[in-house]
Amino acid sequence: MNSSMTCSTPSTFPSFPTAPSAGCDSDDDQTSRCQYDIAAVGPDMDMTIVQHWREQWLDNGRPASKISPDQMNLMLEYIADARDRLQHQSFVAKSSTGKVIGSAACQVWSGPTPYEVVIGKKLGTVWGVYVHPKWRRQGVATELMSAVISYWRSIDCQHGVLLCASEEARRVYERLGFKPGNMLLLDLPQRFGVAQGIGEHSCVTVGVAGEEDDVHVVRNWRELWLDAGVPIAKLRHDFESHTTSFIARAKKRLEYQAFDARDASGEVVGSAACQVWEGPGSNNHTWQQLIKLGVVWGLRTEPQHRNAIPHLLEQVANRWRSIGCTKGFVLAASDEDAAIYRKIGFSSQNAMVLDLARASSPVSPIDLASGGATAALRAPGVHVPLADKRSLLTLEEEAFVASVRKRLVGVAGVAAQHSDKYVATLRLALPQMLDAALRATSSGNVLRSAVEAAQSECGTFIDPENNWYTQNISRFGGGFDMQQLTSQPGLLAAKFDRLATKYDQWTVGNRCTYYDWIARLAISNAEALQDAAIIDVACGIGLPGHMLRLTGFTGHLTGTDISPGMVALAQDRRVYDKVFVANANDGLATVTSSSFDIVLCVGAMELLDHRVVLPEFARILKPTGKLWASFQWEEAVDESGVKIPSPTQHQNVTGVTIPQLLHELGAAGFDTTSATIEKSTCAFYTPSPKQDGTVLPVPYLYVSVGLSGDANVCTK
Repeated sequence: MNSSMTCSTPSTFPSFPTAPSAGCDSDDDQTSRCQYDIAAVGPDMDMTIVQHWREQWLDNGRPASKISPDQMNLMLEYIADARDRLQHQSFVAKSSTGKVIGSAACQVWSGPTPYEVVIGKKLGTVWGVYVHPKWRRQGVATELMSAVISYWRSIDCQHGVLLCASEEARRVYERLGFKPGNMLLLDLPQRFGVAQGIGEHSCVTVGVAGEEDDVHVVRNWRELWLDAGVPIAKLRHDFESHTTSFIARAKKRLEYQAFDARDASGEVVGSAACQVWEGPGSNNHTWQQLIKLGVVWGLRTEPQHRNAIPHLLEQVANRWRSIGCTKGFVLAASDEDAAIYRKIGFSSQNAMVLDLARASSPVSPIDLASGGATAALRAPGVHVPLADKRSLLTLEEEAFVASVRKRLVGVAGVAAQHSDKYVATLRLALPQMLDAALRATSSGNVLRSAVEAAQSECGTFIDPENNWYTQNISRFGGGFDMQQLTSQPGLLAAKFDRLATKYDQWTVGNRCTYYDWIARLAISNAEALQDAAIIDVACGIGLPGHMLRLTGFTGHLTGTDISPGMVALAQDRRVYDKVFVANANDGLATVTSSSFDIVLCVGAMELLDHRVVLPEFARILKPTGKLWASFQWEEAVDESGVKIPSPTQHQNVTGVTIPQLLHELGAAGFDTTSATIEKSTCAFYTPSPKQDGTVLPVPYLYVSVGLSGDANVCTK
């Protein structure tokens, strides 16, 4: 491999093989047709996305004559721009013969309204979901959408929104959790009456707003969000300038027009803004000539003048009709806002919304393993064999190894001490992991220097003093109720999905130290672990398992976590033989009893139900197996005997005392007389609830305990 090759971070969404769908015949031709992969793709597949959009348009019974003559060029330009500005990502489904048999495109939702003025109000949208007719009803569209939803979560979207093109598509989306929401449409040329409950029009004049009235539109847009209960701190600091820029662009490109309502004195007491839809899918009127959506936003009046609302909307609808719109569209800011539109005639129609925080996490593409029916693969706990894939280096790993080795040229002995596979494992190692894995010797220091230089070259090095965590620490530490989160697994999974892509920086920034404990245990038990089977429960993005590999562990390693986003990144580390998504608080029913030598669980026991997971750990351990786990230490004391205050009480996260821990372990079937308990007054630092950039130490108890033994409890 050419040593000049640069390396890059691997995709979060690599290709994963699916199983034959239920109903596939066993003959070779049919089996071949029912095997497919889902993969994230780049610009080289843009033309395929464009062609599939055209085919879907025709399949839905729409005339080819209504497709714009320059549709393909316009769409290619749109995708390129969305990739730059809106985090666009396309996915394709490929048959076992390599034929592309389906596709979907997704991105951040933008264009109809300046919705992104609210911090944390990030929407994802999907369009161009297409499956070749011969492959329909085989689960392909569902798998494409599962990949899309996982991607939305990975880029911190809170909701997914779409306008579905057919009833068949609606059924797919409903199975994935999409529902009618506050995204509403209005058929034109419907005219408004005065809606019941809104009131009669009196003493207010509604008319076309001039350019000088933009300030009123911006003000009412801001007040609309505050009326909806959004804290002022959640509004962008550049709210006014951002909205003004949106209006200026809409005037140039989107046939923008605003209307205002004035009282008898001429004071502006309400406003509404409208323009045409700019966005992806069949509703983009530049791609086709059959559908043209008008959009309304910023509709608000002073409370005493709510009777002007239907008259403002009538002006908006007249504007839509005059520019040839076929439907009107609104994304309401709140349920109360949506109720106003519904009274006037808006309805959900084909608009659908997915709440990514509340919905159960869809099965990640990782769970699309070969073997078994597609329906069965959707169940949590389906294992994906990765051992064969781990044996070969990726292009990124080969480039990294070459980068390390060129820095070791002339350094006697260091390069020869380690295989290419081991050096490749250092590519994504965090600084604390390098501390634990590479001994502080002259040769260890030389290798570490080469590794960090190679990481910097390929973009995987995380500076402990300057990273996402340290740059944003004053924003962290706000209160959330972890007990409430753990009672809603979908919500908890979504929280960690959002954190997944930043978790490595989080753990570097908070100076997490349990990698050293894992390394010491693994090294001291190296002989016993040669052919061991280890399961890493709550593996997150794969850091505990990665640490085991860095110590030289070559046995069988399984990883599991509640978060599909975390598991996807754990697989990217290429240290696990199997991974699967599961909520440990529901038990580990898919794991065979007495099948593991070690159960490893670090950094998570304070989030798990000990009454469930500890007996499960005992069940899946072999008779001579051991549990290696960390527990947050309640009533901890420092070296001088002073009690350490609970650092996470404001988040409803509590640990265990040593007597409580021993009782729980004993009740679950562990022999506490053989337990080794190591005390740490600071396993890592957590942001202070003061949100002032200060941090609090989190004390831990590190436990190694077996199911049998007669030694006394040893504490250090």
